[in-house]
Amino acid sequence: MKADEIINKFALSESEGTVLREYIKNRFSGCEEKAPEGFEQLAVWRRLAALGELIGAAEVINKKVIPKHPVSFNDPEGVRLEIFSSYAGDIPIIYADDTGDFEAIVTNIVYKEERPQNISKTGASFVSGKSTRLIILSSKPYSNVPASELGLDDADWAKKSMLIRRSHEYTHYYTKQVFGISNNILHDELMADLIGLYDTFGFYRAEWFLRFMGVVKGSGGRLDVYTADLSEKVKQAVAELLCSAAGGLEKWSQSEGFKGLTNAERINIMCRAGLLGMAEL
Repeated sequence: MKADEIINKFALSESEGTVLREYIKNRFSGCEEKAPEGFEQLAVWRRLAALGELIGAAEVINKKVIPKHPVSFNDPEGVRLEIFSSYAGDIPIIYADDTGDFEAIVTNIVYKEERPQNISKTGASFVSGKSTRLIILSSKPYSNVPASELGLDDADWAKKSMLIRRSHEYTHYYTKQVFGISNNILHDELMADLIGLYDTFGFYRAEWFLRFMGVVKGSGGRLDVYTADLSEKVKQAVAELLCSAAGGLEKWSQSEGFKGLTNAERINIMCRAGLLGMAEL
């Protein structure tokens, strides 16, 4: 579906059409690719991860990472630290099984004990700078969608939610490294959720993604976050485009061509396609 078609379908005004075109503009268009780079503190994090294997990650975090802002862990055994290697390069990841521990780690490491307002709705935190990079993951139900809505077991969904988040955040990390772009917009979220779901389950379901977004009614509601500044008519138009894009990605994910690609190649193709082009992959 082209922009003009969706504008006409929803009878958007000239100003609303301009807003929609700007919102769906492909920000990766024309960007040059560059090789992922390492960062200064990776060697330090490697030593911390090795130490965590000996004395426990929770203790390492308190003693070595945030000695001035230690966490009173509810489940220290459920905290893990590893250096994860992937197509985007190596990066430290902290896993926290306990929700309170995750929120405390993010608050104390990232925000220096200033608890963020929406931390209870957050399931992952991604820090990316020149000197340090870090991903912190929780086992909260992904997109606040309970296991029952997907026909899954609660314990299994908790584990898989964490894995989805890992690949999701790695997708953002990859686009930041390779294209210099990591946006909190739907084009990026489509890419990150496809990689997250496919890595975790071995398949991608458009219905699940649209449920996470709240387009399919249920417990999810992420679309409101990404369209908060849009009028109701433009939001409806964006939701329509999202359905087309998600459906296109599901078909693509089932193709032999998709299965023969690396994650980096898949992301590059989606970056170049843009939100509109995803429906035609």
